[in-house]
Amino acid sequence: MRALPLLLAALLVTATVGAAVVVPVDSDTTGVAAADSDTTPAASATAPTPLQATTSPLQATTAGDRTTETANATPRNVLPLGANTIDRSSLRRHHVDIGPAAGFETAAATDQLATGAIEQNLSTDTVDNDRLAANVDAIAATTERLRQREAAAIDAFAAGDREPKALLEELVVIGQTADRLRERADVIDARIETASDDSQRELSDRLTAIDYELRMLDGPVRSYAAAVIRGERPAGRVSIQAGAENFELTAIEDGAYLREAYRFDNRATGAQITAATAEEIVAEQYPWFWEQRGSGTWSIGGPGSLSLVSIEIDEGSLRTFIDGTTEQRFVEHQQITLDEIVPVTRTTKRQDGLAVTVDRTYVGGPLDVRVVDADTGQPVAADVSVGQNGQESVSVGTTGDGGSVWTLTPQGTFTLTILAEDDSAAFVELTPQDADSVL
Repeated sequence: MRALPLLLAALLVTATVGAAVVVPVDSDTTGVAAADSDTTPAASATAPTPLQATTSPLQATTAGDRTTETANATPRNVLPLGANTIDRSSLRRHHVDIGPAAGFETAAATDQLATGAIEQNLSTDTVDNDRLAANVDAIAATTERLRQREAAAIDAFAAGDREPKALLEELVVIGQTADRLRERADVIDARIETASDDSQRELSDRLTAIDYELRMLDGPVRSYAAAVIRGERPAGRVSIQAGAENFELTAIEDGAYLREAYRFDNRATGAQITAATAEEIVAEQYPWFWEQRGSGTWSIGGPGSLSLVSIEIDEGSLRTFIDGTTEQRFVEHQQITLDEIVPVTRTTKRQDGLAVTVDRTYVGGPLDVRVVDADTGQPVAADVSVGQNGQESVSVGTTGDGGSVWTLTPQGTFTLTILAEDDSAAFVELTPQDADSVL
């Protein structure tokens, strides 16, 4: 059941991208960020002029000073949220929390016991169709309830009725439950596969469709948040943006950018989608991933009404769901190493003997701050903090020996404060753009 791909290609090397926590400002804002009005052209960190404006994004410039072959770089596209659809944004640090962590374990134990009972019930020599159908119906009903829970949680957050911490915990529970339901579906399908009855084969097809629905309910940011809440990862920040039928989760972990984006306004029902159409869409919307797919594994599959395109390479991974009726992407799960991030805009400023270069992408996206000595060009160890909405600045990390630190981009105007060990300081004010305006 899990297979049924429309196309399977290029079986070479699979890789997983890990993740390091870098922290931006604690913020919780409502509304849409203003357009960027203070961007600067690409320049070396020791450029003599502060903050100059440019009208063209630097899409061919790699982030940081770790690569020099940038002239022909390809933007790493994402599924953007419509800026006018976002009702509320949050960028906050999340920590280990014993209460929710214990709840995760209790839910897991309960689900495992239920799956074991079903497996025992279906282990007899003869299992009638009614019993199998009842189990499939139960999984379908639970899947629908999970979708409704997710929608309700997002709506409550967007309306200001649910805090970011509570939303993240709810999304983690939904994701983990969905994963365990997929395991339960495997148990039932294994029993169906032993039969030759056509009606039971139809049940297998139903399970396949359910499986793809369940895959949308978990992703890399939820997995990261679960590890943080359990204390398996250090505390770190998660960016949340949400509105009607749209939401996004992003994080940075172990040198990788993690993103989940959901555009349910792009989903309809009815028409089928072919593998060829899905290929064309992904090749156009994710050119870098598509060009790199031959170095890893990739596949296209789905129940017909939607297509899931998966690409796994050393530098990252992509899973995108495409609707057959609209032929639009409506769910995206992505991981990409920070070395491969292509900034949209570079801002450079010289102040108090420091040269600061900020490479940034879009709201919720990764942002790289590099600090060097303005005279020598040598990296400077400095504390970088972010201030927003008149609140006290919050440290997002130290540049250290490499002179660079990564964080996530807040929504709305914010100020970076860079304080070196010799008390020299620089201040850079920025207003980021939303993804749909720059991609």
